[in-house]
Amino acid sequence: MINITPLGKYLLLFILCYSNAEAAHSTRYPIGGLFNAKTLPTTELAFENIVKLGGSKAYHGRPIRSQVDDSYSTALEMCDNTSDNKGIVALIDARPTDDMCDFTCMICNSLNISYLTLGWEPQETLEQDLFTFAFHPAPDMISKAYATLIKKLQWDKFTILYEDDSSFIRLQEIINTWPYNSDPILYRKLNPEGNNLETFKYIFKVAHMSYHVLDCDKKNILSYMREIVQVENSTQYQSFILTALDAYTVKLDEIDELLANVSTMHLTTSNDVNWKDLDMNSDSIRLETALAADALNHLEKALRSMGIAEDIDNPPPLCFRDAKIDYKEAAWPKGDDLRKALLETKTKGFTGNIEFNEFGKRINFKLHYSKLSNVSEFIHVGHWDSKTDIITDEKEVKERSSTSKSVIRVVSKKGKPYFDVVQDNGNITFRGYAVDLMQNIFEHMVKNNLINKELKYEFYRESEDKYGNPIAGTKKWDGLIGELIEHKAELAICDITISSERNAVVDFSTPFMSLGISLVTKEPEPVQPDMFSFMNPLSLDVWLYLATTYIIVSFVLLICARMSPDDWVNPHPCNQNPENLQNIWSLYNCMWLTMGAIMTQGCDILPRAAGSRWVAGMWWFFALIVTASYTANMSSFVSASRRSNEIKDAKDLVEQSSIAYGTVDNASTYKFFENSNDTVFKKLWAVMKTAKPTVFTSSNEEGVNRVRQSKGKYAFFMESTQLEYAMHRHCDLKMVGSKLDSKDYGIAMPKNSPYKNAIDTAILALQASGTLFKLKKTWWEDMDIDEKCEKTENEEDDSGSLQMKNTSGIFIVLGFGGLLGFLVAIVDFLLHTYKICVKEKVRFKEALISEWRASLDPRALHRLAAPPRSAAPSTATPSPQRERSQSRAVSVLRAATSFINFDEIY
Repeated sequence: MINITPLGKYLLLFILCYSNAEAAHSTRYPIGGLFNAKTLPTTELAFENIVKLGGSKAYHGRPIRSQVDDSYSTALEMCDNTSDNKGIVALIDARPTDDMCDFTCMICNSLNISYLTLGWEPQETLEQDLFTFAFHPAPDMISKAYATLIKKLQWDKFTILYEDDSSFIRLQEIINTWPYNSDPILYRKLNPEGNNLETFKYIFKVAHMSYHVLDCDKKNILSYMREIVQVENSTQYQSFILTALDAYTVKLDEIDELLANVSTMHLTTSNDVNWKDLDMNSDSIRLETALAADALNHLEKALRSMGIAEDIDNPPPLCFRDAKIDYKEAAWPKGDDLRKALLETKTKGFTGNIEFNEFGKRINFKLHYSKLSNVSEFIHVGHWDSKTDIITDEKEVKERSSTSKSVIRVVSKKGKPYFDVVQDNGNITFRGYAVDLMQNIFEHMVKNNLINKELKYEFYRESEDKYGNPIAGTKKWDGLIGELIEHKAELAICDITISSERNAVVDFSTPFMSLGISLVTKEPEPVQPDMFSFMNPLSLDVWLYLATTYIIVSFVLLICARMSPDDWVNPHPCNQNPENLQNIWSLYNCMWLTMGAIMTQGCDILPRAAGSRWVAGMWWFFALIVTASYTANMSSFVSASRRSNEIKDAKDLVEQSSIAYGTVDNASTYKFFENSNDTVFKKLWAVMKTAKPTVFTSSNEEGVNRVRQSKGKYAFFMESTQLEYAMHRHCDLKMVGSKLDSKDYGIAMPKNSPYKNAIDTAILALQASGTLFKLKKTWWEDMDIDEKCEKTENEEDDSGSLQMKNTSGIFIVLGFGGLLGFLVAIVDFLLHTYKICVKEKVRFKEALISEWRASLDPRALHRLAAPPRSAAPSTATPSPQRERSQSRAVSVLRAATSFINFDEIY
């Protein structure tokens, strides 16, 4: 038995422990971590902690601290640190590198040593450097995520704030994918060590930009935000995207004045419980540190997949060689196996899924999407997936700026029915459609928790009552738009039209009213209808000459017919030697012939003699010309009466010069004609622009008054809603033609307004419930109306038919003529009865009754020449006085009859 002293026992125990340690070391792969002064202290600490805590891991590692910054000197130090059997199979490089594979990287790739880089800049030779693995996602993928975020947020223009030219690498997808037809991106460089107040003044006060991409180091974000709040008081209208993947760890609650909406994306999360398992005290995980931990974890899994080798070939030192063949001869034999294992391995780490493509580039990862809450803390609201390039919302967060103010200032301009100022005993109150609309919108937003319930609103009047136009030589606007751009008001409500020019500098809500440009003229004075319009084709003197000619020709025809032997005929053709000859041409028959000719109705009797026929023929020719002329003139007159000189549409204005026309100066309708490419509208604009005196007005009210006072010599283009309002109050106005275009009224607000979504929702709800229709009806048809205009519908259509009011004279003539004929027939009947009374010596009454019964029996077509009387003829001898009076009456009647009918004479 061998006796061993106590000292020998301790020595033997030390030798056994050392031998076991060497044996364990020889079965684990050696790795290294490269750090320098630019790396984070937490990164090196995490590396050491993970290595220490991993007694059963497939590797053993050691940190390598470089005391220099340049690539060549670092490579020389690496040679010293990996010589004398201290080689490594993989190197985790935490240094910030440029976009190239430096000397250390090239040596590792030449010796088949896996090179795991954590820097963000991609190496241009990554596809050729097969042993390089980039754990930081490529900047083109990161910028692609931010480009998608910009589209999601619907930015129409924005600023890129950067510190150095490397930002253009990190933001290349944002720049490349921005539409060429959109407003150009505004670039401004920031000085992290200087004063940037002038830069921010230009951005906020001159360029009036509201959306910004801030690409800077995480440590500089707070200083830039402090400068921003010094320049811009209304930061609630600003939105920022912070591109630093560590930006979510910045404590922005230190700046109370910052009310902007801030968004960012990040690979890590602040509440990862595994972080404390690494004995790390910091609450927030820096990206570089998390990538180092993920690299160790991924490397561990890949090495285990290779299996624990009993004898690991000693890796070569990372030193320069004289020739390329020397690198091949010294290359680590198992390097390809480790490279393959790293490519095939998939792990989950602090930065999410870790997976590489064949070139060692990170793929299939997600970025967390966070927004700054109203308590100045970043809240995770979704994620971006590199596979789909889609941002998925996971949580709804109220806009930070929506809770930033206690009072919403609403600006408007005076103009009924939208906004009116009422002064009563020194108190100023506002009323109108816009006031009621805002009240309904605000009540809906508060009721549905769309805004803070403690929020209030107040109206004020724009000093110049202007909608707003660009100020020449500047990027500023006046009027309502200027108030919004300068952030003096949060909302502008009135009859302000949504246009592309205005929408470029402010935002608009969902339209609350649709309209179009209409033309208003004065109603023409009513014209009394001419019931004798049928006489208009011929003038009065022509009618008088025609009547005189008719009478003269009738007398001439009478004389010719009496003088001509051929018009005296045998009354009894069977008697060859008659004692008397008959002439049918009395004055009555002559006038009947001439009347029938001019009425184109003809006559049943015709002259026989050459003279009378010649006179009749000339009269027929005259009647033909007169009748044809009357018919033609009548047709022209009717057509002319249908054609009105009134303006029917805008095109009619171009074709005339007697009526002037205009619109409100520099308003949306003015811009419509100024920028229109339509031929008709361009002609209208040319006339309006050159008219002297000017046809433009300062307001719609002035234009309406000018139309009413112009006596039909001025027309005015205005929005149809304003025209409807005016027509309800002024009955002498008339809308002409159809609408020239289609446009909308909306509530204007500054770009990036926190109230836009809430107001849009409220307007849609009010529209669906019919509230908007009721509001319009109230202010257009009920309020401020002394007497409603009861405009009757015009019963006359434009079909071209003659109306009763124009032809009633014909019926009057017919009635008068018929009545005259009826009276003549009565007189004739009474005279005939009187003759019978005298001839048959019966009472007048008896003769009247018998003649009435015999003549007016509608069933009888024949009658007796001498109807029976009800009493015998009287034999009484009339008194001499009665006989004298009767004979005197008979003489007068015979004389009148002889004048008309000459048959009694001959």
